[in-house]
Formats: sequence, structure tokens, C-alpha cells
Amino acid sequence: MLVRSLRKSPLVLLFLALCAFLGWHKSGYSLVPAASKSDAVSSNKGPKTPRIAVVTFITDEKSYVHLSLKNKDHYARRHGYDFVVDYEAHTDRGTTYWKFNMMERLIKTNKWDWIWWVDFDTLITNTDIKVADIIEETLRNATVPDDIDYLTTHDCNGLNTGSFLVRGHERSIKFLHDIYTISDHAKKTTEHGLSEQDSMAKIIADDKASGARTMQVPQWKLNAFPKEIACFDKSEQVWEPGMFVIHFAGAWAHVKGEDPTGQLMTKYKDEIIWGDWKNFYE
Repeated sequence: MLVRSLRKSPLVLLFLALCAFLGWHKSGYSLVPAASKSDAVSSNKGPKTPRIAVVTFITDEKSYVHLSLKNKDHYARRHGYDFVVDYEAHTDRGTTYWKFNMMERLIKTNKWDWIWWVDFDTLITNTDIKVADIIEETLRNATVPDDIDYLTTHDCNGLNTGSFLVRGHERSIKFLHDIYTISDHAKKTTEHGLSEQDSMAKIIADDKASGARTMQVPQWKLNAFPKEIACFDKSEQVWEPGMFVIHFAGAWAHVKGEDPTGQLMTKYKDEIIWGDWKNFYE
């Protein structure tokens, strides 16, 4: 009798179907397929990608301004990093000290986890490589990774500040101020003062806290030199195709010509692994 009455009453069937749906939904089941639900959970796993600023400055005309800017801007766009350039330097300590002023200014914004300083006379020759991966790989060797604030490289003369990383933390501001103090003291007590590189090296060497927060990255990995500038760290590794960065430090002392750095920039620009610009310009 019930079956016959239901067949004759479509409204009753619709009512029962609606009740069944509401009861099933209330019981906690989701209309999202199981695979999609799982994917949503897994997407939240894994290490957080650090916020990185690629930083440099150029204060005068050079033959390679466009190439250097294009290269670093392309790299930053490709990996979602920020690219910061200053075109003026206002410091009474010497122009090269402006890199520390820039870093302090950027750290205070609290926008970035790491600041990558890279000199203007450099080319990122393999834009496939993420500097975030270099940070991660280096910190794996630290006892307490969160305590490491400075990743530096050396050449044949010791510390080289052409390419190094500073954590975007208030501790780093104190470190920069200590460098200023060393610089100002040297300026008062010596005839020529200290370069920004020598001041930073002195702080790392003399201050135990700063030294403990510093890790050295192999030169070839973050700041490689070409064969024309044979001033390598203890690895004695010359730049090779496929390496991350090439730095033409002190080209004027190693290469003859009116524009040594420009000549090397032109020579090595065809070695750059760019990646497809369409992936991040469109």
C-alpha cells in the first residue's frame, strides 16, 4: 500500500529525498571528493618559502648597466623574489658602505626573511638555481639553524662581500651598527680607515657572538670568480658553466683594456641560463 501511494505522490518522494540528503549532510560527510580534500591538506605541508630581497646599487654610468639590471630583475621575477636597487649612495664612510645602509633600511620594514646583497659587477649565470635552496642547504649543517644570521664567502684574500646573505632580523641591525662603529673608529685612528669588507671581517673575527652567527658558503656556490680573476678560496674552484653566480671583482687589476669589467660581462653574457621569460611575464 505504501509503495503504491508513493508512486501516486511525487511530492512525497521529493520530500523523502530531501530529508535523506539533509540527514546525510548533517552527519559530517563532505560533498568534496576525498582526493581533493587530501590535496588541500597536503598543500599546507612542507617548509615555508622564505621571503627574499635581491639587493644592489649602481651610482654611475657603466657599459654594462642594462645587462646587470636585466639579469638580476629577470632572476628575481622568475623566483618571486623582490629586487631592490638604489641609484644614489649617501654615506660619509665611503660609497661601498651604502650596502649596509640599504640592508638596515630593508630589515626594519620586516618584509623579508633574508637579504641577498650582490655586487653590480656580477651576473647570475644560472637562473634555475634558487638562492633559497642555498640558504636551506647551508643551514642544514648548523646545530641551531635559527641562530645563523650571515652567510658569507671568501676568496684568496679572506672575506669577500660581493655576494652574501643577511637574515632580516633585528639582531642583524646590531651587527651592522657594530660594523659602523669599527669603521668610525678606524677612520679616527688610522690614515685611511677600513674598507667595508675589512670592517665586516673584523667584526666576525673579533666578536664571538657575530662569529657564531656566521656560516661560510663555498665561493663557487654563491660568488664564483672566472679564470681571468684567479683569487679563489681554499677549494680553488674556478667558475664553470652551470654555476650560479660569476663575479668580476677587481677586474681592473687582472684584465687589460679600457673597460675590463665590461669586457668580461660581454664575454660571459652568452653563458647565462635564463629560463623562459613567458613563465613569469605573462
